[in-house]
Amino acid sequence: MEKIQIRFPDGREGSYPRGISLEEVAQSISPHLRKNAAAGIVNEKLADLKSILQEDASLELVMLKSKEGAEVIRQTAAQVLAQSIKRLFNGVNLGTGPVIENGFYYDAELAETISVQDLAKIEKEMKKIINENFQIEREEVSRKDAERMFKEDALKLEQVSGFSEGK
Repeated sequence: MEKIQIRFPDGREGSYPRGISLEEVAQSISPHLRKNAAAGIVNEKLADLKSILQEDASLELVMLKSKEGAEVIRQTAAQVLAQSIKRLFNGVNLGTGPVIENGFYYDAELAETISVQDLAKIEKEMKKIINENFQIEREEVSRKDAERMFKEDALKLEQVSGFSEGK
């Protein structure tokens, strides 16, 4: 099996099989490290733990308790929020769910107004979604595939129309 070299922030290098995921690298170092990793920075670019390494690279694992780890968690929470709103309210048109300094939010158009009383329902639904333990994976798709995926969401279609074709 062909090997690649991975350089870590402390200057240490390791030899790993080509095609190894960031998650597998973290696990090979320590199960505790894998459990506490949120993502990785590969050659100075943020990458999810499922990312595959095909060539020599520098790798810094991003811990859940770090600033970058908190941003990863917030981005995931924003997606869970969007799913919760979609499940609870009819006619939802999703926009974006950006991470902000101390949290996250999700832009959405709804046929009805969300009240303060609805927040507890939304939180309960978010917990239910989390407990369903869905596998969360990043997926790159072509613009045409994205248009098909979001044909019911005008705000998402508007965003997709600004992307160039390709992956």
